[in-house]
Amino acid sequence: MNKEKHSIGGAFVLVLFAVFVVAIIAVLALGAVSYIGLVSRENKRYNQRIITSYVVAKVRGNDVKGGVKVGGFADPEKEDVETLHLYREVEGERVDTRIYYYKGQIYELYTLEGLEMNPEAGNPLLEAEGLKFEKKDGLLTITSVSAEGIEDKTTVALRSESEVAS
Repeated sequence: MNKEKHSIGGAFVLVLFAVFVVAIIAVLALGAVSYIGLVSRENKRYNQRIITSYVVAKVRGNDVKGGVKVGGFADPEKEDVETLHLYREVEGERVDTRIYYYKGQIYELYTLEGLEMNPEAGNPLLEAEGLKFEKKDGLLTITSVSAEGIEDKTTVALRSESEVAS
């Protein structure tokens, strides 16, 4: 009789241990799924903001009188590939940093002002679905659409064009 009690007690402990192990595995699996979802959401948000954040940083670094123009790729006065032109004097030469959207990518091209180049000559920065610029009343509005289709819009006040800067 004593032996039967002992084997039932051992079986109960073994079943209890198995239930505990299954519960631990289930909690770990749920935690892993939650973590993957969180990382995925954060990556999407990062990709959504990175395009406009990059352009804003470039604009702020080049915000000089007459240094920010929006227009065509080869010439801001022409209409073709919508481009942000950032002009700056470097060693006596006026250089043009062009940021634009072309064939599914955001590109940047650093060249001398007025130099004829093709959009393919730029360095691809990020995959995207679009990038648009609007300059009005000393404000530059940047609208980007990430590769995931998420739109982000940011407006930057151009200090070089404000009344205080004059």
